[in-house]
Amino acid sequence: MRKVLSAAVVILWALPVFAADSPAMAPRPLVMADAVAIALEKNNDLAALREELKGSQTVTELTGTLPNPVLELEGTSGTLTNSPDEKSLGIALSQEIPLMPVGSRRKAVARAEADLLQTQLLDQERQLADQTRRAWLEAVLSAQRLELARSQKTLADELVSVAKTRFQAGDLPEFEVQLAELDHRRSSLRTLEAATGTEAARRKLAQLLGFGADNQLPPLAPVPALPGVIPAEDELMASAFERRPDLAGKQREGEREQASLALAKAEAVPSLTVALSYRNERSNQNAYELSGGVLLPGKERTNDHILGLKLSIPLPLFSRNQAEIARVTARASSVRYRQEAARRAIRLEVRDLLAQYRLATSTLALHHTTLGPIARENLHIQHQAFQLGEIGMQTVLDEKRRLGEQQEAELAALQTAHETYSRLESAVGGSLAMTGDKQ
Repeated sequence: MRKVLSAAVVILWALPVFAADSPAMAPRPLVMADAVAIALEKNNDLAALREELKGSQTVTELTGTLPNPVLELEGTSGTLTNSPDEKSLGIALSQEIPLMPVGSRRKAVARAEADLLQTQLLDQERQLADQTRRAWLEAVLSAQRLELARSQKTLADELVSVAKTRFQAGDLPEFEVQLAELDHRRSSLRTLEAATGTEAARRKLAQLLGFGADNQLPPLAPVPALPGVIPAEDELMASAFERRPDLAGKQREGEREQASLALAKAEAVPSLTVALSYRNERSNQNAYELSGGVLLPGKERTNDHILGLKLSIPLPLFSRNQAEIARVTARASSVRYRQEAARRAIRLEVRDLLAQYRLATSTLALHHTTLGPIARENLHIQHQAFQLGEIGMQTVLDEKRRLGEQQEAELAALQTAHETYSRLESAVGGSLAMTGDKQ
């Protein structure tokens, strides 16, 4: 189902390319979910892993058959040893028959390998989805930082203009004009740095989505609103333990080792080999016959047909597959420790991300409701006071710097909140909304 949805998203994004000559059709903004779908569809590493999974599933279907029978043909002749009358022809067919269900256990190992590869594919998709969400968020917020830098530069332009006007009127000393010009240069530099950061973020996103260059990216949609309520910690923990593909991979790994152990024990029992043979022998033997009271030498031709049955089995006196059994037993025991370590790591990861998300949302709410409005109002008041000649340039520049720092801190809080939410979704193995509905 995910493949069908991803392919549909890619086709929808390809439609504006074919209609590029039509000015009426503009590409719709790229939202975060569509970016993730495109990345999952066009990622080469995932495509290679899907091909490996297909091959592993094919191996599962073909594994478990009996060993091939052995056909033996034999012919002998005594022509080169001065026995031209000695000839024989033989044919034999042998088949190895396992005394234990080795074939079915090999199939179980192959099936466990395919299941493990499936969980690895799901885990890589989970990690790529989180990486794409964060790259999309970085590209969108970098554009917002560029807009803030440009607004700061516009304000710096206004301050320079007002400062020069007041200087020409003799109402402002020259060093305050120089302060305004210095702030203008700093604003220009910050704008250039923001533009460079925006281009880098777009290039990273374009690479993840499989576009040739960042200019091929469609317009990006605004950052979505954060959810008001997320599930409780115990619900997130339960969802992570149930849906995390890497934890499921540890379980599949344990199943594979148990299947490998059963196979190693079955291979310790030797197989029986049954052989059926047919042999035709032709020869001449010296013979004597009595004629007139005299023994006369002669030859007697023989033609023998021989059928044979042969049973053979190795005697497990020196090797009973002890090394392989010991190796697989050790691996099966170690899986339990890795499973417990993974559960502890997931528990800590979910708890830490939940605390970080709550802190980030509280910080963001403080910026929205208090810090941001106060900083903007203070700058507005100081700017008006400067225009009226009530305060100096340095006071306005300090307030302008405080507003810039506040706006950057607000964007950082917004980015941290969304990135932490994305990481939390990745940590629980799926959508947090689905976690709440499920519980």
